[in-house]
Amino acid sequence: MSLRRLSVILAALLALPVAGAAQEPPDEPPVRTGADDATVVAVIDSGIAPYHWDFLASRMPQAQDEDPTNDLPLDQAPDTWLSGFPDPASFATYNRFDLTLEESNAGRSISSMDSADASKWSAVKPSSATSQHYYWFPGTKIIGGLTFSSTGRIHAASNTHGQGTTSVSVGNIFGTCAECLLVFIQYSGVANGELAIEWAESQPWIDLISNSYGFSLVERDRLYSGSDTAKSAAASTRGQTILFSSGNGISNTFTVPNSTLFSSQEGPDWMITVGGVNPNTGGTYTGAGKPADIAGLGSAYPSSYNAGTVGNQGSNFSGTSNAAPQVAGMYGKALYEARRALPGPSRAQAAGVIGVQDPDERLGETPFACGSIRPGCELGDGVLTAKELRTRLFHGASHTPVGWEVGLTGGPAAPVVGEEEFLAEGHGTYFGKKNGTAAYLAEVERVVGPLEGRAATLTRPTGEQEWMVVDSYCRQEIWGGWGDGYYVSGQTQLPGPTPPGPIRTLLQNTCSQLFPPV
Repeated sequence: MSLRRLSVILAALLALPVAGAAQEPPDEPPVRTGADDATVVAVIDSGIAPYHWDFLASRMPQAQDEDPTNDLPLDQAPDTWLSGFPDPASFATYNRFDLTLEESNAGRSISSMDSADASKWSAVKPSSATSQHYYWFPGTKIIGGLTFSSTGRIHAASNTHGQGTTSVSVGNIFGTCAECLLVFIQYSGVANGELAIEWAESQPWIDLISNSYGFSLVERDRLYSGSDTAKSAAASTRGQTILFSSGNGISNTFTVPNSTLFSSQEGPDWMITVGGVNPNTGGTYTGAGKPADIAGLGSAYPSSYNAGTVGNQGSNFSGTSNAAPQVAGMYGKALYEARRALPGPSRAQAAGVIGVQDPDERLGETPFACGSIRPGCELGDGVLTAKELRTRLFHGASHTPVGWEVGLTGGPAAPVVGEEEFLAEGHGTYFGKKNGTAAYLAEVERVVGPLEGRAATLTRPTGEQEWMVVDSYCRQEIWGGWGDGYYVSGQTQLPGPTPPGPIRTLLQNTCSQLFPPV
C-alpha cells in the first residue's frame, strides 16, 4: 500500500464520528438578502428633502416586488448588515435619525414634516477632516448623511440643487437606479467640498460618487487644481467610480464651452466627465464642458426637484448637473444587476474588483454562465472589475443624430462633423427615464445584456477608439498616469495624425507641454 493511499485512509478514519461523542450540528444554509448585493451611491451637493417618496424605503423596487431575497433591512443601522461598512467607533458620533415620514398621503407637504423635525435638525453636527458625524435614516434608502458645513445642514427645501441630483440618480420614482442606496454628503465652500469628496473616496463600501459641481478660478471656467488627485486616483484604482458634471460653459450660460482638461475634478483620466444634450432635438449643447466621456440630458428631465409634497413630481431638472447623476444612476443600476446575477454575496471593492461570485450549493447556486451570444462575457469568470463595467457603460451609449446647438433654447443644431461628436458627447448619450420605462429599460439592457452574455455589444463609431486613446493620453500627461485608461504608458500606441481629426492631432501634439493651472 502506498504512503499516499494510507494517508488518505487515515484522514478518512479520523473524520469518522466517535461513538458516544457529541456531534456538531450541520451548518444552517445562509439566508440571502439584498444586503449581499447592495449598491451604494454617494451624492455630494447642497441639501436634500429626505421626506419625498423618492427616498422612502417602502417604495424601493425591492420592497414593492414579491422577491424576499432582495429585501433590505433599512430599519437597522448599516453597520449591522452592509458588507464593508466601517466600525461605528471610527466616527466621532454615529446617530440614528428618525424622520417624520408619510407612507400614504401623497399630498402632504414636505415643509410641514421638515418643521416637525426642526429640533432634531438643529442638533446635527458638522464633520471635518478628522471628525465625522454620521447619521442614518431608518425607513428610507438614505443609509448615511453627513455635512461638511459650519451651518450643519443635511436637509433643505425641495427646491435645493441636491434634491434634483439625488432624485434623478437614486430616486424611487425618477432615479435611474431606484434600487440603489444613498449616502448624502452636504457641503458649502471650496475647502469643505474637497473634504467631502476626500472622505467619500476613502470609503470602499461606497461604490460610486456623483458630483454636480465644479470649482473654478473665475467665471466657472473650470480652471482648477485644488483637488487631491492622488486620493481620487487611489480610489478609482481600488474600484470606486467617480463622476463629475462637465459644466455648462463659461459663466454657466451654455454658450461658450469650458474646457474640462484643466480641472483636477474633471480632467484626470480616472474621472468620468459627463456632458449634456438637448432632450428634444437630440442636439449637443455647444456650451457644455468639453471634452466629455459620456453625456446625459441637459434640460427637461423629470424629478422631484421643487416638488413641495411627498408624492408629486416637481420641476424638470437641467444642466450637466442633471446629466452627471442621471448617468451615475445608470452605472449604479448596471452594477446592482451584475451583483444580483453573480451567485452568492457579491459586494466588493479592492484591486479594481467590484463584484464577485460565491455560490453556495446548499441553496442550489451554481457558478455564473454567460449567455450564448457573448460566451466570453465579463461575468463569466465570476469577477467583475470597475474597468469592465465602465467599458460596458461607455459602449452601451449611442450618439445623438444631430450636432451642436447654442444655449438651452432648442435652436438649430450644426451638423455633426467627424470628431466633434466625441468632443461633445464622448461615447454617446443616455436618456434615462425621460422617454418612459420601456426606453429606459432598453438602455439598461444595452449595458447589462452584453455584460451577462445575452446580448451583443453596439457597433462603435469609426474613429472613437483613436479619439479616446488620445484623450486618455492627454489627460494622463496633464494629471498623471493611470493603468485602466484607454492609454497605458509603454503599452498603447498613439494613432498617427490624420486630416479629418485636427482636434485629436492638436491634443496629441501639445498635451505633453500642458500643465495643471496654478
